[in-house]
Amino acid sequence: MRPTRRPLAVVLTIAAIGLASCSSDGSDSARTPRGPTASSTAASAAVSTTTTKPDPCAVTPIAVTGPAGQSVFVDDADFVTSLAWAPDGRMFFAERGGAIKVARDGKVTTFATVPTVTTERGGGYSERGLLGLALSPTFVTDHFVYAFYSRNDYSTQVVVRFTDCAGAASEPTTLISLPAGSGCCHKGGRLAFGPDGKLFVTLGDELATTAESVSSETSVPQDPSDVRGKILRYDADGSIPADNPFGASSAAWATGLRNLYGLAFDPGGNLFADPNGPTGDIGTPAHGYDLALMVERGGRYQWPACYGYSHLVPGATSCLGRPDPQWSSESDTLVPTGATWVDAAGPAPYAGHFVFCNAFAGMRVFVPGAPHASVLAGPDECRFDVKQGPDHALYFSDQSAIYRLGADPTHS
Repeated sequence: MRPTRRPLAVVLTIAAIGLASCSSDGSDSARTPRGPTASSTAASAAVSTTTTKPDPCAVTPIAVTGPAGQSVFVDDADFVTSLAWAPDGRMFFAERGGAIKVARDGKVTTFATVPTVTTERGGGYSERGLLGLALSPTFVTDHFVYAFYSRNDYSTQVVVRFTDCAGAASEPTTLISLPAGSGCCHKGGRLAFGPDGKLFVTLGDELATTAESVSSETSVPQDPSDVRGKILRYDADGSIPADNPFGASSAAWATGLRNLYGLAFDPGGNLFADPNGPTGDIGTPAHGYDLALMVERGGRYQWPACYGYSHLVPGATSCLGRPDPQWSSESDTLVPTGATWVDAAGPAPYAGHFVFCNAFAGMRVFVPGAPHASVLAGPDECRFDVKQGPDHALYFSDQSAIYRLGADPTHS
């Protein structure tokens, strides 16, 4: 049953912090004397102090809390594709139509808008839009907000960076330009920062598969020199790191992926991803075979030669020696989207697991196992993205709202 909606139904407690501090240069001559001095010269010596100026863009932190169980956090949202938490307790969220908004203390404000499109030319079905959002791991000092969106030129997608100043966006800078393809679908578009401070980006294969290429390591998703069908890794300024697994000229971190909307890291740096299965681009089956897997550095996966648990795509003769995914939905259609890691203080039974949303099926909990992992069902409202909040609760979105699922303290 869908919970009764209440605007931002959480209790947010303001916690004040000091914004200024003083320090000396560390030398004896610069220290302020304590009590009588040995000579009039020492008593009259100039005292040198340096004052740290308050950051004009800082926001007073708030402590985010709320009740156990599920409630509505934002009840007026429009197709929220991505969520991101700032260290000061604000939630940034991206609406597919182009608005980046901020929820804080019971209020929602617009941070920025981007010029995107959500239909094809003439109004047909499309997977374009404002698709990804992430905050810099050093947000406290640099105030950087990153977004991924499809441009309204129908040919490019970009990662853009804004600077946040107390809720106002400035200095929009395009860091990465990627192909958008001429078709409706497989745009990817998720962003996540890894523990190494690098920016990970997903990009779909744009329906680039052909029957002639499915058994070839030079097919688009398998080719490290082509960004499509990949998880990509960049420096925070949009440059390609020299230590990328396929060389300094390749942004690819992992290859052989069809279309990917979910990325999440655990504290140990393990990367979880949830690629979408085929939806008609290989003939039959028309749906299903969605995946969940742990991604290795330089990982090479099965698409477009195979789908699900190593089923050959028509025209393929092998899975190119690539490994099985940890989990496949097989003939069930879920359409995986956003993902997060849930720490030990999160709500049961999600604590200590990766969880992911599904556009057709709600939340799933990833449970490692052998020979394959399994999944458990969670709230139906988890359709587009899920993130753990600073209060250890889970926050997730559907077409019109953002929900909160808090831990029951009696079960913690």
